[in-house]
Parts: sequence; structure tokens; C-alpha cells
Amino acid sequence: MSQNLLKQRYGVGNTKKRDRFLAISIGSLALIGFLIWAIIFTVADSSRISTRDVGFTVNDEFSTEVVFEVSRVAGQAVVCDVQVLNQSFTVVGFKTVAVAPSGRRSVVISTTVNTTELGTSGLVAGCR
Repeated sequence: MSQNLLKQRYGVGNTKKRDRFLAISIGSLALIGFLIWAIIFTVADSSRISTRDVGFTVNDEFSTEVVFEVSRVAGQAVVCDVQVLNQSFTVVGFKTVAVAPSGRRSVVISTTVNTTELGTSGLVAGCR
């Protein structure tokens, strides 16, 4: 039997075309999958609200000033819960702060929280 007849019978001659087609197909699917993941991740991340505690000042036994940064979609109104803790990490002051919509993504907020006893730390508990 000749080599050409064997190649035709068992399909050995078309491996280069098939391998190239397979590689291009897998690469294309991987690229499309990555693009879909990137779009979903970007859309989900854009609506997320994040906070960062900047600092606090204990004014006296009955009040503490808390400064924090809020990052959210520009123009979105946010409500944040601020806490003051004592030495035993018990909440001794609590305040809900409304953050007005702004053209900027991040804003720094300063608020005074009334306390029942001397506070030792102030922080933002969360925003929604």
C-alpha cells in the first residue's frame, strides 16, 4: 500500500489544519470568556459602597467626633451607621448619617456622636 492511500484511509494527513482550527477555537473561547468576566466584574464593582475610617477625636465624656470616607457611585445617596466604642469594645454611642449625593465618587464626612460614657474609638459600622 502506498503512503497516500494510508493517509487518506486513516485521516493522518489533515492533522495540521485540525490542530490549528482547534487552537484558534480554544483561544477565541478563552478570550470571549475573559471579556464576559471583565464586564460582569466591572458592572458589579461599580455599585459597591466602601468605607474607610479616617480618624476620631474624643471631645469629652459625652461626645466623640468621627471622620470617615465613603466611596460610592457618583450621585448616589448613602446612609452610614457610625459607632463609638469604649475600652471594653462596647458600643457607647451610635448615629446614622445620611450622605447626600455628590458629583464625586469619594467624600469625607465628619460627624459628632453623642455617647453615654467616655469613648476610646470611633468607626463607621457600615453603609447602605
